[in-house]
Amino acid sequence: MSALLSFIGWSFLPSLATSSILSFWYRLITRAGDPRPQPGTPTYVKAYKLVNFLVIALYLLYTIYESYNAILLEPNFYKLLSAGMRASDRELRGRFRRLTVMYHPDKVGTQGEAYFVMLKTAYDTLIDPIRRGAYDRFGPDVLEWRNCSSAYDYLIRGVTMMVPYYLGTALVLVILSVLGKMEFGRYWRFYAFSCMIVLEAFIVTRPFHHFTQIPILNTLLPFEQLALARKILFTTFIAISQLAPLFQRGRPISGPLTAEALDPQLDRMTTLLQRTDAEASTILTQELLPFDADPGMQKMLKKKLEEWMIESAIRSAPDVRDAVGRVIQRRRTDAPAGAKGTK
Repeated sequence: MSALLSFIGWSFLPSLATSSILSFWYRLITRAGDPRPQPGTPTYVKAYKLVNFLVIALYLLYTIYESYNAILLEPNFYKLLSAGMRASDRELRGRFRRLTVMYHPDKVGTQGEAYFVMLKTAYDTLIDPIRRGAYDRFGPDVLEWRNCSSAYDYLIRGVTMMVPYYLGTALVLVILSVLGKMEFGRYWRFYAFSCMIVLEAFIVTRPFHHFTQIPILNTLLPFEQLALARKILFTTFIAISQLAPLFQRGRPISGPLTAEALDPQLDRMTTLLQRTDAEASTILTQELLPFDADPGMQKMLKKKLEEWMIESAIRSAPDVRDAVGRVIQRRRTDAPAGAKGTK
């Protein structure tokens, strides 16, 4: 659901924000009475590209932050026991005993039974080194995995669960590439996808404490790090698609055309047509100057022009062209073999 909402947000928010920012900016810097740059003009296109790029970059950072914050707010077994991610077995036992005293059903009643069961499940999982390692890497789904008794069993099961996700993503990328839907940034999409596979393989097969030097990641469990990486990959793919029109040549970036933007362009076109008509009339008048003193020549010229216009109208008529073509074809068919014009 969150992925769908993110996709919907990406589909219209960057363009809407860009248009709003440009409208506000031009309203702010344009003096009263001066025309504002209109969509489609070089000035507007240049500004639109710059602002849209900044909006997409900022929105990408915002979605990454939101994803990170959402993962931080989600509960996990360590948070339930109020223990650190590197807590020892002794610390886990101490935390669980204190919480048992506080939330045991005999003390808080049946309303606290569900919470106590969660605490017991968290403790039983983390106190077992094999199950704890599996939980750190694959999350709470390991509780539903049956017939897993060793770290190798959990690893094989976890990798098996990951394969459909990556096969499906790879298939979608290939199909979109074949259909020509992702020409821009195609290399970087496949490169990022390959890096994601390598990262996940590294995280699930290596010891837990491998990102302790990164302040943001050392607050997340391995399965939470992978969830964040997948969300970043998804939003990055969308961001690349949004950036594609900004860097593809020959594709106009003009924003939405409105009646306010079209009216000045129509006025300019009308003025241009009027000037063209006036210049054509002037040229025609100059060409007819030699015939002003001779009424007979004017009459003959007028007659010739009328005949030429009639012949042009007749020749340009589709029915006339078809009839002439059929007559010519029939004459060529009826002519003797070798006669001139049959080939």
